[in-house]
Amino acid sequence: MSEHGPGVRIPPPVLVAVLLAGAWALHRLVPVPIGPPLPGFAMPVFFAALALTGWALLVLVKAGNDPRPDRPDTAMVEAGPFRFSRNPIYLGFLVGIAGFALHWGDLWGWVALLLGHLLLDRLVVAKEEAYLAARFGAAYDAYRGRVRRWI
Repeated sequence: MSEHGPGVRIPPPVLVAVLLAGAWALHRLVPVPIGPPLPGFAMPVFFAALALTGWALLVLVKAGNDPRPDRPDTAMVEAGPFRFSRNPIYLGFLVGIAGFALHWGDLWGWVALLLGHLLLDRLVVAKEEAYLAARFGAAYDAYRGRVRRWI
């Protein structure tokens, strides 16, 4: 198991892109406005998502890990944003989806956020955490005890 990575089948960026594409299509074809579009709020949220994701990727690569979840990890990372969240890259993805939801002011963006959280949590994070527990044992268990899954 540790030589092949956690076994994530759908790359998380692809999963998020498909959800956003579906939400965008529904937003255009069957709009369900739930508030005014808030592009002024959306831009700082997008920036925060990019900053968090970029920071986490930088820390991960600097530690010698390939950020693709289908690759084995060489080191357990606890630095940078990984001090506050065990999944800062996926948290950044979810914050980005929230930015789209704010920008559109439509129900479909928030549905994409909910589905994104559920799918990332079940299809990606659960597999990664089982893999990391098997790969790093007690060190990962201690880390999991100190740092929350999301925030």
